[in-house]
Amino acid sequence: MGFEIKNHILIKYTNESDMTEITIPDDVTEIGYAAFDCRTILKKINLPPKLKIIQAGAFEQCTSLEHITFPEGLERIEGSAFFDTNIKEADIPESVTFIGSCAFGAPNYDFGWITLNFHKNQKKTRMRFGVLWLGYTPELRILDFFDNPCYEKFSLLESDYKIQIAVSYYDVDDNIKNYLKRIIKKAVTLAIDRNDTELLTDLLNTGFITKKNIDFMIQYAIEHTQKNGNPEFQVMLTDYKYQHFPADTNRITKKLKL
Repeated sequence: MGFEIKNHILIKYTNESDMTEITIPDDVTEIGYAAFDCRTILKKINLPPKLKIIQAGAFEQCTSLEHITFPEGLERIEGSAFFDTNIKEADIPESVTFIGSCAFGAPNYDFGWITLNFHKNQKKTRMRFGVLWLGYTPELRILDFFDNPCYEKFSLLESDYKIQIAVSYYDVDDNIKNYLKRIIKKAVTLAIDRNDTELLTDLLNTGFITKKNIDFMIQYAIEHTQKNGNPEFQVMLTDYKYQHFPADTNRITKKLKL
């Protein structure tokens, strides 16, 4: 197989066959700059358990690459490491402390989102980014928050990032909890606008949606259904209303257009 390894660093890999999946040798601790010359073939790469660093551009333009599982112990994913691949979602382990600019995503993604699931502080925080993980100050502040989850760090985050993080961390600080309660309508409309049923499910599970604001959310979901033909959000919200506010459901039932 076409591995070139020096001092536990994978310097170069050349795909010498039609394989779509490979396993990198266990003794590799670092994958070097632009190491992979497999731009159109590999769909899955199994990373070694002792891997610490993925250097810049290591898998850049491996356009068929769809799946990657990072080992616990990985510390750094440098810039453009997985740029212009077909990876649409990845789990980021607790050990990762740095993700460089454009490490994930592709400029031609039709769906428009890259999803990173951060496993930090015994929590899973699902974050969606438009097209790319940019890796500039707003994104690095996310990693800074995970390193020290407190309201001071939270207050520095951009609005959309705050919403996604607050869903996981509202139990850490009363100020974060009060923030999420205060902007719960905005959070629900964000989930609907993004067609993000997982975010809406998480928001419903917080219990912060009240009798006072549920009708606004259902009406917003109905308008979304009329524009996009997807009734899933109005069904989820209406079911929530039936379950939590059963005495006040007749009025909205007539509006449903399933």
